[in-house]
Amino acid sequence: MDKAPRDSAWITIDTPLTASQLFEFVSDAERLFRLNPYLEIHAWETEQKGLVEGGGVRFKYLNEMNGVARELTLSVSGFKPGVGYTLNYSEGLKRATEVCVEPGDNGARLLLKDWYDAVAENPAATLEERETRLKEVDRSLTPWGVAIRKHILGRVRWGWLPLYRAFLERFWLGMPPRNRRVSRLIIWVTALEFVVFLLVFSIYWIEYRR
Repeated sequence: MDKAPRDSAWITIDTPLTASQLFEFVSDAERLFRLNPYLEIHAWETEQKGLVEGGGVRFKYLNEMNGVARELTLSVSGFKPGVGYTLNYSEGLKRATEVCVEPGDNGARLLLKDWYDAVAENPAATLEERETRLKEVDRSLTPWGVAIRKHILGRVRWGWLPLYRAFLERFWLGMPPRNRRVSRLIIWVTALEFVVFLLVFSIYWIEYRR
């Protein structure tokens, strides 16, 4: 990142993984970004396999939280195996997302930090321009962190099941966020209907047996 004035927002995520396991997980940056429940990814294209220093990603997305839709390039910098990396944005108010793995006693922590241009420090910007730019602030950082932790805990608990990871990461995360929310709602409603059916059936069976 350059030395221009920056604002930042961050979230720390506790995980049961070791530092090496967590770094391996976050090294799949596409999966990491797809875990954001408000980020609809239309394109994620890389010329190289995996993350490498100086590598680039063509990134096209819609952020449902703030309505920002863009097609830009992400460039990788500060890549340190086992420690983390930074993805720099070619345009927009958000300039970079920093991904850091921090070892802990009971599991490693993941630090996600978004860096923004300091709009308030630009005296040439009008109030309207500043308000327009500030709408680009990504407010999905917290739900993104929650989704990452939930995903990791699910992998730790259910990862032994056949096809669990393949279904979750190749099919489920490949769906747009709104489709995942609708599907999740349908699953819960169907499960509730089944429970109600069993309850009614049990009452009927008890009465029948009397």
